[in-house]
Amino acid sequence: MNKNSTVVVSLFLFVITAALYSGAAFFPFCMVDDSDYVVLNTHVTSGLSIESIKWAFATFHASNWHPLTWLSLMLDSQLFGVNPMGFHAINIIFHSLNSVLLFILFFVMTESRWKSAFLAACFAIHPLHVESVVWISERKDVLSFFFLMITLLCYSAYVKQSRRYYYVFSLIAFALGLMAKPMLVTVPVVLLLIDFWPLNRITPTYGHTEILKPHDNASRHLSHVLLEKLPFLLFSAVSCWLTVSAQRDAISTFERLPLLERINNALWSILVYMRKTVLPFDLAIFYPYNMIPNWKAAGALLLFYALTLIVFKYFRKYPYLAVGWFWFLVTLLPVIGLVQVGNQSMADRYTYIPHIGLFTMMIWGGEEFFASVQKKSLIVFAAGGILLFFSISTWIQVGYWRNNVILASHAIEVTNDNYFAYSILGRAYEKLGKEELAIAQYMEALRINSNDADTLVNLGSILNNKGRTIEAISYLQKAVKLAPRLAEAHYGLGSALDKIGSINEAMSEYNIALIIEPNNIMFHNNIGVIFAQQGRLDDAILHFSTVQILSPNDDKAKYNLERAIRQKNQLK
Repeated sequence: MNKNSTVVVSLFLFVITAALYSGAAFFPFCMVDDSDYVVLNTHVTSGLSIESIKWAFATFHASNWHPLTWLSLMLDSQLFGVNPMGFHAINIIFHSLNSVLLFILFFVMTESRWKSAFLAACFAIHPLHVESVVWISERKDVLSFFFLMITLLCYSAYVKQSRRYYYVFSLIAFALGLMAKPMLVTVPVVLLLIDFWPLNRITPTYGHTEILKPHDNASRHLSHVLLEKLPFLLFSAVSCWLTVSAQRDAISTFERLPLLERINNALWSILVYMRKTVLPFDLAIFYPYNMIPNWKAAGALLLFYALTLIVFKYFRKYPYLAVGWFWFLVTLLPVIGLVQVGNQSMADRYTYIPHIGLFTMMIWGGEEFFASVQKKSLIVFAAGGILLFFSISTWIQVGYWRNNVILASHAIEVTNDNYFAYSILGRAYEKLGKEELAIAQYMEALRINSNDADTLVNLGSILNNKGRTIEAISYLQKAVKLAPRLAEAHYGLGSALDKIGSINEAMSEYNIALIIEPNNIMFHNNIGVIFAQQGRLDDAILHFSTVQILSPNDDKAKYNLERAIRQKNQLK
């Protein structure tokens, strides 16, 4: 009966989670990052091959080293083509499976079926996780979490059964998880936390720390428990080095963003994450970075200090409080902004792993708090109400992703001075052919942040297309100055210079764009067209041929190549 109950709970979790997110399968690609990760990434769209696999392990594209994520997306492309439905469906399946694995993990560790099921259900349907599931570019979240669950399940089996091959499996799964997303670098600390509770390998006493041995005869000393984590720490160190190398150009300097501002934002963001866990309102794809006053940061710090004192005071009686609190803080640390990458102040997707800590505190603590309640049906009713509230909130939040106009408009509505959302909205309108509306959004974005290079490029390009070329050049030149490594800025400037007859200057910008992104098929195709128009057919053929190599199914490039070859033959 118990085994049947576990199977029923697992199936229920999977089906309900998949059903809640099922509508997302029909959504388009997101304007943000999905082009880099799928749509315009020829390595991904060409599917799995020896060359694409080599690229996945060698590249720092998108300022990340996550080869397993690239391989996963390549496999999707192999199976579904460049169709967002298949990519969305795989994300939904992974999230549903992750919810089941989380339930099994906590049930195995705590032997508490219904609390584990409630924790997994909260994880499965919490609206803060919509971003990780519905956004195709966040495949790295759901994929890395899958390997995190395998890591912890194998580690738990190793502790309980003293079979070392489980330890090896755990280490392998951890390495795979890091290759999906480096946020897992804190796993060695997580392993120590679950050693304390619920695996109960470590029992602190007043004078020293003892090791309990109910399951693991190999754990005779504290030093042994710590030594077990060294291979995990080594993998984390390598992942950190690779990540810093990949994000070197994207990391903000302390001149641009002083340390005190980062600390203030980190403290306030933790508080906001906690608030949004209970009251998940006003969620957005992007939260602009705003100055947090010192008094707000100090208030948040005092609250965290008080909470830490409480969990330390009761950690012997209620060990799950300490484990949950430090799980939340430690796993959030890599993305809290002390090392700032990008312009966001926080992100919903960053709670995907840390949330487990908060849910643990609330669920196990809640049971203790309501232990005296005579009518258990009240507890069941309250739990059902919480899940219903999260489900409705998630259903609504998923709906905001059904197209890019709605997604960006919602972000503008629930945040202040969100230049990034205005820029997304501009791109969405531009794609719909509503150029005047797009220009208005770009202008508003630049009113808020006049130094956003991406918006400058978008505005310059659309103005150039509309014949306002001199005006466009001023925006594109500013973009090049602000972001000299932004290939689109050089390409856009080259296009504008070419239009006013500055051919040499235009070709210089085109060449810089290709140096930065040598495999950009759009650059090669359009530059080939320019060469063909100038009668430089050999150069045009070279660029069209490059596109054919990079993207063999590109019909436009194939047509351009054949036409250029015919023109060349006619001149002989």
